[in-house]
Amino acid sequence: MTRLFYSYLTVFYASSLVCFSCNKTSPTKNSEVSAIEKANKTTEKSSLITEDNPVKISLPFSFHLYFKDQYSEMKYPSYELNENLIDFLKSKNYDGETYKGFVIRSDNDFEFLLVSMARGDSEYFILITSANHKIIDYKEIGAIGDENPVTFKINQDFSIEKFHGNNENSTAFEKYQINSNGKIQKKE
Repeated sequence: MTRLFYSYLTVFYASSLVCFSCNKTSPTKNSEVSAIEKANKTTEKSSLITEDNPVKISLPFSFHLYFKDQYSEMKYPSYELNENLIDFLKSKNYDGETYKGFVIRSDNDFEFLLVSMARGDSEYFILITSANHKIIDYKEIGAIGDENPVTFKINQDFSIEKFHGNNENSTAFEKYQINSNGKIQKKE
C-alpha cells in the first residue's frame, strides 16, 4: 500500500512538473509577441526632433508659468532637434550653444515646435511650423537674458501674444496667429 502511494505521488509530481513547464512562455515566444506588438503599434515620427512619439505640451503655454514652474521637465518635456533643423536655425542666425524643442502640435496635418536656443546668457524662443517634413514658417516669439526680456503665451487657438517683461498681468504688445496653412501671421 505504501508502495502504491509513493507511485501515485511520483506520477502526480511528474505530471505537475510537466503542467507547470507548459504554462511558462519561452523566450522565443515572448520576443515574437513583442515584435508583433511593435509592428502593429503606430509610431509617430517627428520631422524636427530625434524622438519618436513625443509628448505634446498642453496649451495654453505661457513663458510666465514655465518660469514659475522652474522649467519643469515633467510638465514641459523637451527633445533634441534633428541636424536639419539645427542647420536651418543656424542659416537664420540662430547659432546657439544648446537647442531643445517642445512639441506643441504633432498630427497628420502639421507639426508645431517651440525651440529654445541658448547662446551665452541669452535664450531665444522660436516657433516653427512644418508639414510633410518641410518647414513652413518660423517666428522668434521670445528672448530672455538681458534687461528687457520678451516673453510669450501660446493660446489654445494657436494665437501668440508677446509681452515686455515676465509679469502675469502684462499687456501684449504684439499678437500673431498660426493660420490654417501653418503660416504665422501678425494680427492687427
